[in-house]
Amino acid sequence: MTELEKYIISQLKQLVPDTDDFEVRANIGDKSYSMEFFASINGVKHQCYDMIDKGIFEEKAFDTIAKQIAEHIRNCPEYHSGKINKFYFVIKP
Repeated sequence: MTELEKYIISQLKQLVPDTDDFEVRANIGDKSYSMEFFASINGVKHQCYDMIDKGIFEEKAFDTIAKQIAEHIRNCPEYHSGKINKFYFVIKP
């Protein structure tokens, strides 16, 4: 697992602390970002927006963490300014 992946997982675990199973997609640009993740809870895979709808965590908390992740990525050596940077990874225990 890369340092960037470790950082992202540490942030997402604030929302879903009881899982080590994540699938993460992020598109980060200089002025915009989008992020989506899936996490397994009790063996059932859930999409982040479904978890918000089900009350597992608050949308505001997700928005705050997604913004922090985007800002962190923009400061990483992997980030290429002027382009949409696409990140995808899966972490399974």
